[in-house]
Amino acid sequence: MNKKNSDILHPRFSQEEILKKVDSLASEIAKDYKKLNPVFICVLKGGVYFFSDLTRAIPFSVEIDFVQARSYSGTVSTGKIDLLKDINTDLSDRHIILVEDILDTGFTLQYLVRHIFTRNPASLEIVTLLLKERKNILEFPVKYVGWRIPDEFVVGYGLDFDGKYRNLPDIHVLEPGDFSV
Repeated sequence: MNKKNSDILHPRFSQEEILKKVDSLASEIAKDYKKLNPVFICVLKGGVYFFSDLTRAIPFSVEIDFVQARSYSGTVSTGKIDLLKDINTDLSDRHIILVEDILDTGFTLQYLVRHIFTRNPASLEIVTLLLKERKNILEFPVKYVGWRIPDEFVVGYGLDFDGKYRNLPDIHVLEPGDFSV
């Protein structure tokens, strides 16, 4: 199908709105973790833009690491989690902040939480820019949430559709009938 990006993408959050939300989340986290020397762990690939902006907005030195897991094929969660890149940092007795771009089904999050707890952290909290409003109950509470959104497929600011649209500075809704792009 030969559609232009403007025909299939509908603006959800502007770059300005995103950066304000990131600053707000960073302020909350900074108050809670000022003297705890946290390790921020980015869930790749989607979280990289949010992670970069968030950690740069923290007013003190932080350590960072990365983890990559996959559970999606196109617009559908497969329900099977593959760990593609593991954490390199020793997490024992450390305060961990896991940074997600979006929480959808929660399958990947539950997998990563269990995985991190095997490394004996002092604490673990989750920060996500977007939390989809679904009936699924997450087993682990999410302390820091940017926005709660309806069950819609969003792209941009790191979020993708089969690897496309990650680099858009804004977040857009990709309409259900448009997935044959």
